[in-house]
Amino acid sequence: MAASKILRLTGAGMILLTLLMGLGCAHLKQVTPGPEPRNLYQPQGGPEVARNLAPAFVIHGWDRPYNRIGSPVASRDAQGFEQIVMDPARPAMYWRTVGFTTARGSYIAYIYRVHFPEIPVSLIPFFIGAGNNMGLFVVVITDQAQRPVLVATLGTCGCYTSLTPTSHTPAWAYPAGWQDELVELYGETLPARLDYGGQQKPRLVVEVRPGEHRVMGLRVQPAARLAEPRLYREHPTPLLPADDLRRLPLEGGTTSLFYEDGGILKGHVKGAWKPWETLLIGWWCLDGTVGMDKAYGVKGNPLYTSLQPWYRESSDMNDLPGFLRFWGWNF
Repeated sequence: MAASKILRLTGAGMILLTLLMGLGCAHLKQVTPGPEPRNLYQPQGGPEVARNLAPAFVIHGWDRPYNRIGSPVASRDAQGFEQIVMDPARPAMYWRTVGFTTARGSYIAYIYRVHFPEIPVSLIPFFIGAGNNMGLFVVVITDQAQRPVLVATLGTCGCYTSLTPTSHTPAWAYPAGWQDELVELYGETLPARLDYGGQQKPRLVVEVRPGEHRVMGLRVQPAARLAEPRLYREHPTPLLPADDLRRLPLEGGTTSLFYEDGGILKGHVKGAWKPWETLLIGWWCLDGTVGMDKAYGVKGNPLYTSLQPWYRESSDMNDLPGFLRFWGWNF
């Protein structure tokens, strides 16, 4: 009886969540790009390979500071408590690599992350992820020839995961029953495939919806086209090591963007609590910190990409081979 009651409650919670998210997505579909030139965050610096594979971000609603990519700044408030905010006047993109081997071969994942000051509170459209310091991951997985074979995008909390093959993806790697069609993901439409062939210096471009900061578009364009000032207003974005996020300057010393001590908050982004997600989702997915953005690779804090509690470990992006298997890919 207890088990059936839990299942009924879980089902009711998921229906409520779907309705709320549907309300928000339906409204947000009306967003238009606005006049050119469009605001483009272009990666600069860093090692050549990491820079060439890094995404550029097209940002809508740039006139609102909360829609701009920032970098974390640590300080203390009037009571002496530490606080971290994202400074939109200082954009940054952080990167790291993770190598992994499967029965099919060896791969390298280039993991990029950016952060925004906030998702503002909004009821119509309903922003379930309202809160501060949220971010996005873009993961470019390369084969032994350093060719991109899969691109993943998701929030740094693990939400809204998309996996998009490329023109270099081998046929045997696709999930069973794969349809080469546009992908619908909670109201967003993403391409079935990214074409890296036949272009000089191809650049992955990620289009970000204002407000919620969800990925609303993916494409590959020649770098020369992105440099055209009539099309894009460029915002140079330093490409920095992900470890820099753990040594932010603070009053003569340093601090981390993440909670580093043990306990339930370990590995989460400071200041990134999302009250709506905790209230509406946390009780049935059995996680009081659901929606809080995370560090990558923290033991004991899975970066799960499915809300169902029974898939928490198998959908964990910290385990890249397992993560790919969970989503049906055969690398």
